[in-house]
Amino acid sequence: MEKLQAPFAPDEIEWRVGSTNQDKTKGLALAYVTNRAIQNRLDETFGVFGWKNDFKEWKGTSQLCGISVKQNDEWIAKWDGADDSNMEATKGGLSDAMKRAAYQWGIGRYLYKLPSVWCKIKAVGKSYALAETPNLPDWALPKEYKGTKTGNKSTGVEPGEQEGDKPGSTPFNAVEVAKKLFAYAVNKTTLDAEGYKMFRQDLVEARKIATVDDREWTEKDAKIVQAELLKLKK
Repeated sequence: MEKLQAPFAPDEIEWRVGSTNQDKTKGLALAYVTNRAIQNRLDETFGVFGWKNDFKEWKGTSQLCGISVKQNDEWIAKWDGADDSNMEATKGGLSDAMKRAAYQWGIGRYLYKLPSVWCKIKAVGKSYALAETPNLPDWALPKEYKGTKTGNKSTGVEPGEQEGDKPGSTPFNAVEVAKKLFAYAVNKTTLDAEGYKMFRQDLVEARKIATVDDREWTEKDAKIVQAELLKLKK
């Protein structure tokens, strides 16, 4: 459990604006672990085949996420949920629900102990984002970490969307995604043209296993992953 619950590097932390002051010049900085970091931590701790996540719609406006880990041939699940966001509702709800389910396992739970810090904010459309991000205290950093302490850029008030989430705006680890898709499909289809077509048709199910930075795939993304899949097939 120590490995599972260990602090994350600052670049695996995203910041959102919580409460704001009356004149909207400062906001409370809230820290969250990114979904990609959560998935990597689960892979490192339990292996690619040693955990899974499930999603269920709840009351029409909320999403539930269950993260299950395999122990002694038995799946043990912990669930939590989140409301859909106002922008890209379902996507925001799924993202936040997974973060909360991860906290049930202790992943990122230490962030609740961070001191309250008010930072300058800036308007981003109808929302607000932090104009600066706080430094993380030494106890909230990995052992022997020597890099920057400021972490990712701020995300807006609206949960579920972060800078760089727009299609094609940031690179992703195609090799990692391809491996997870391969694991998903290995018992269902061969990785030929028909198999790749299945991935595209069944993208929702595939994304449960291989989420790409909480954003939609572009055609360029798909071609990169297809190339990596072909390498795995050889």
